[in-house]
Amino acid sequence: MKNYFIKKSILKGSIVIPPSKSQTVRAIIFASFAKKESLIKNFLKSKDTFALIDIMKNIGAKIDIKKNNLKIVGINKKIKLKKNVFDVNNSGIAFRFLSAIFALFNKKIILTGDKNLIKTRDLSPLIKSLSKLNAKIISKNNGFAPIEIEGPIDEKDVEILGEDSQFVSSLLIAKALQKKGSILYVKNPMEKPYVDMTINWLKKFNAKIINENYEKFIIEKKANLQGFVYQVPSDFSTMLFVIVASLITNSEITIENIIFDEDQKDFLVIDILKSFNANIIVDKQNNKIDIKKSILKGIKTVDINDNIDAVPILAVFGCFVDELTITNAKVAKFKESNRLVVITKELKKLNANIEQTNEGLIIKRSTLKKAIVSSHMDHRIALSLIVAALTIDESCEVQDVNCIDKTYKNFKKDLNLLGAKII
Repeated sequence: MKNYFIKKSILKGSIVIPPSKSQTVRAIIFASFAKKESLIKNFLKSKDTFALIDIMKNIGAKIDIKKNNLKIVGINKKIKLKKNVFDVNNSGIAFRFLSAIFALFNKKIILTGDKNLIKTRDLSPLIKSLSKLNAKIISKNNGFAPIEIEGPIDEKDVEILGEDSQFVSSLLIAKALQKKGSILYVKNPMEKPYVDMTINWLKKFNAKIINENYEKFIIEKKANLQGFVYQVPSDFSTMLFVIVASLITNSEITIENIIFDEDQKDFLVIDILKSFNANIIVDKQNNKIDIKKSILKGIKTVDINDNIDAVPILAVFGCFVDELTITNAKVAKFKESNRLVVITKELKKLNANIEQTNEGLIIKRSTLKKAIVSSHMDHRIALSLIVAALTIDESCEVQDVNCIDKTYKNFKKDLNLLGAKII
């Protein structure tokens, strides 16, 4: 177990944010199942990414890693199994997406993951839907990994619970790869921008999908997966940790070399920060964002469902404004940890004025104090707690920070170059 010790810091300088995790995963999956060669530039290097690359190689894709780029010769939807047990590590996206995609094939495949994924990533809604399509799915862990999948699924209509967008996205991909069109019905759709992200990928491959208020998707024309060239954009959910770190330490920094991406709606969280008087200057022409010293203030209620990954860092930000109420965040309970419970518990250790509601949080201005806190093996919790600790006079300990590697392996190094005191 690796721990960090953090002291109060002032940040200054410029920084480059890592590539998007969610777009890296989508690009690798589509390239691996496509016909001919694809080039993915600027991919995110992480354990989850390399676990996915290993899986794709073992179903027949040829993948060549050259510095920050991937050359992938896809399998043209023809699986050649070198083995049939695959470990996605801690990637919930890969676990959900591959469960549906592998169900297209008349092969017996077992998917598992690390000890955290096995405990936190429930596949039950997707298992139910795939079973209705006559997939043979066995889970000896009550809907959690490991799971055994055997297709092929039927080319007929089906319903899925939509509170977690990954279930919807996984079935959209699978249904768009079938020969016959069908309809996907969605009960209680949430996290809509992530569904849009998947649909936009499918449209690149000429799929025709009619979206009726996110409750009904009519797949009229299948996706024709062909090789492509793609540059992975900056990760805007990761960027928020750096922006908030600058704001709450009353620092001034510049985020440089940004590859903007309209599909990542976490970028819109910047507008939430600005509504509390945050001085953030977005310069798309020069691919940068400047964060200036700000007098943070205001009382706001924010529906966060479209930006659910921002819940932990917004909880930290809420400690430095008059009052922030986060609503419609129920799905945050089902990520790498129960983020509503965990961020409340850990910030309270730091003397935060924070309360959990049924579907969100209420945070008021707080004077944070020294404590020992835990990441609960959740990268967004770890990063949020490190950012919070940058404002505390005495040294704070954040335990079990290895999980940060999932999205931002060099976070400590990059922030220390800005003047942070993280050891």
